[in-house]
Amino acid sequence: MSNYKQRYQEFDEGLRFQDLLYQGNFKGMPPVPDGILGDRIMKERAKSNVLQRVSREDVLRDQFTLDELNDLNNYLAWNIWDVLVMRATEGESGMIPRQEYEILAFMNEFYRWPEILRMTTNEVGAEGVMKIGETARREIGTKVNSVHDWSIGAVGFGMGRCGLLALEAIKPQDYIAESNDILKFMQRVLWSKRQDGFLLNSQDRYRCAIHDQDVLDSLTPHIDSFEKGSPAFESFVRFNAAAELLAFLDHFDCRLGLGDTGPYELPDGKLMIIRDLFTNEDVYHWSDVCDRENVPHCYTLLMVIDPEGMSLDEIRVNDISTTFTRPTNYIEHLVGGAVFVREKWDTPMSGIYPVKIDKLDERLTGIQQATFGLYSKLSRMSRRQLITNGMYVYYIDMILPHLRVAGTYEKACKDYDFWEIDQRVSNYYYDIKKRGFAQTVVPQKIFSGEGYLPFPEGSDLRRSKYFWS
Repeated sequence: MSNYKQRYQEFDEGLRFQDLLYQGNFKGMPPVPDGILGDRIMKERAKSNVLQRVSREDVLRDQFTLDELNDLNNYLAWNIWDVLVMRATEGESGMIPRQEYEILAFMNEFYRWPEILRMTTNEVGAEGVMKIGETARREIGTKVNSVHDWSIGAVGFGMGRCGLLALEAIKPQDYIAESNDILKFMQRVLWSKRQDGFLLNSQDRYRCAIHDQDVLDSLTPHIDSFEKGSPAFESFVRFNAAAELLAFLDHFDCRLGLGDTGPYELPDGKLMIIRDLFTNEDVYHWSDVCDRENVPHCYTLLMVIDPEGMSLDEIRVNDISTTFTRPTNYIEHLVGGAVFVREKWDTPMSGIYPVKIDKLDERLTGIQQATFGLYSKLSRMSRRQLITNGMYVYYIDMILPHLRVAGTYEKACKDYDFWEIDQRVSNYYYDIKKRGFAQTVVPQKIFSGEGYLPFPEGSDLRRSKYFWS
């Protein structure tokens, strides 16, 4: 018997998915756990209302107050810990220096994104940025999703600033205006995607059921039911695993290749997760191996879970678009599914088509050949090439979908040198190898939360960095 619905009751504290605790900027106070209880504590400790349900008027304001900035800084730091400690090594192939490219990308994002996001806001207006988020409600196979939207603030602002503070390249009072630009863009996209007043899945008990009902109604008739161990079950699970591996590898071992939404409760009481697997991102030059095998931009899987059959206690679709459950292996309890294809990132919804489960094995060969081709290509890249390409995956891809929808990607490339790396970050390449910076210092600062220093009280919201030493 399942009791996962208890997690959605007002005073329920949820389950603990990990034994570790978070301290962050709350020295002298009890540490914070993960999950629903952790979210509640973080909201209670906030000095402003920015973590409560906010209004359209709040979102349209040009900037945050200093208290709001610090509350977002603290919450994102906890949220980063909450999602990353559970899957710190998930998906790693072993050949890509992920920690090195991540920290360099973080810092490049913090330096470079503000003017590009400000330009995009100027081009389409604050309401236009909000419309970017709204598009996710009516599409599948879109990268305007939780992990990309979350990354704007959590990665570009949160981890980028944390890394630069740890490197002592900036001080806590630096780049306040630019931080506001990043976080405002994030807030507008997330708020308009959810339309319930919250920004993050963790604020709503880890729910991301954002699709409009008529969109769901157009998809669910394609679901085929199956039993565990049946040919259909085996084919569906095999396809999910192969496509997920390729999506990870095409995105240099990171989570940007996968996006879950849900859970959606179906009329019969089953739960559905909608999973986008981005198997061919054409902005990357190494994706030519996917082109050769005619692998589409995205496969979208509807995954139907039997909560009673697995005695489901809690389900989380967290802010990096990943589904976690207790008990853990929900794949064993799939009882139905469907698969859709989006050939290109700009294929309209009317051009997305289903593939029957008994035809999935015909598509496996292309996926497997593309995966082999990527491994072969990556094995011939130098360490510097791997790190640079990984930087591009983070730095470009995390805001690429928003620029594409806004129509500002070409302008960002032409007028803002989007694909260029800041000279300071290029120099940091040599610094991060010293004293275990990438392998020890930054992870410790990020996972403990102690690296997310607050903006000092009384700081000028317009302050940038006016002194370089």
